[in-house]
Amino acid sequence: MVTSSLPLLFAPGIMQLAETEARCLLVLADLSEHNEAVFTTQLLRYLRGEPEQTLPILQRLLTRQLITADRQGKLVLTANGSALARQLVVRHRLLERFLFDVLGVPWIFVHREAIRLVPVVSSLFLERVAEQTRHALVCPHGNPIPGRSELVPSEIPVSNAPLGQRCRLTRIAEWVGYEPHLLQRLWSHELLPARSLIRVLDPFQRCVIVVDQQVLVLGPRIADALFVVIE
Repeated sequence: MVTSSLPLLFAPGIMQLAETEARCLLVLADLSEHNEAVFTTQLLRYLRGEPEQTLPILQRLLTRQLITADRQGKLVLTANGSALARQLVVRHRLLERFLFDVLGVPWIFVHREAIRLVPVVSSLFLERVAEQTRHALVCPHGNPIPGRSELVPSEIPVSNAPLGQRCRLTRIAEWVGYEPHLLQRLWSHELLPARSLIRVLDPFQRCVIVVDQQVLVLGPRIADALFVVIE
């Protein structure tokens, strides 16, 4: 579904965030996109930082009431945190498109490189990125750019795809971008958005798909992270 306008890219709140704080909010938004609980230990792993460096960042976000945390370490974005995170998500996905479409950065690297750029690019640069990617509706992983498009209502995880029916891969959940080994596997098998596939019966109750006569066995997490529509 296509929508009309981008959220504000140059909001003052973003400019007041340190690079590490912005990156933390973006990662938290990506991990919680599918309504999954996100815990401090998980966030630390994806940020690839030492606890003594990262925990003070979380404390600052808590103090600024951008996130909440319970005793089990579950992290949740507040309303203000969600608003800032949404703007960061827009930046990230536009930058991914720019890196991929305009600069020719290989698909497997665009998530990582865009993450590095999100907190540091200037307003002038972002204006040019938005202009150069003005026709893009989704990021290179197929996820909607907020303000330009929305999730396709008919898409389902490949784990729920009907057996024997040809499907088209529409998107890959954002959290996969933080797992380089999973990205590498998808890349090596050319299992990218727009690829056709068929889920087939497996006697061991695994998620098995056929892509261009190539049989692939998907683990439960990645099978739930690949979204398809029936062709």
